[in-house]
Amino acid sequence: MIAISITAEAYKAIKATLPDGADSLPPQPDSRLGVRIWLATGFVNRLGQMRGPGESYSDVILRLAEKRS
Repeated sequence: MIAISITAEAYKAIKATLPDGADSLPPQPDSRLGVRIWLATGFVNRLGQMRGPGESYSDVILRLAEKRS
């Protein structure tokens, strides 16, 4: 598991897709007004591969969430 920081907006976008109980602990605020979440290493690696120049993990999450809707 790896901790990453994402924006509150990105967290809101993925919250509904989390398995039951995965969000039982409140998100941990980080120093940049975002939230710190723990993800499987493979998932973080995949997010990293999907990042474009200058994109954050949050940007990728929001882009993918937009495609789903």
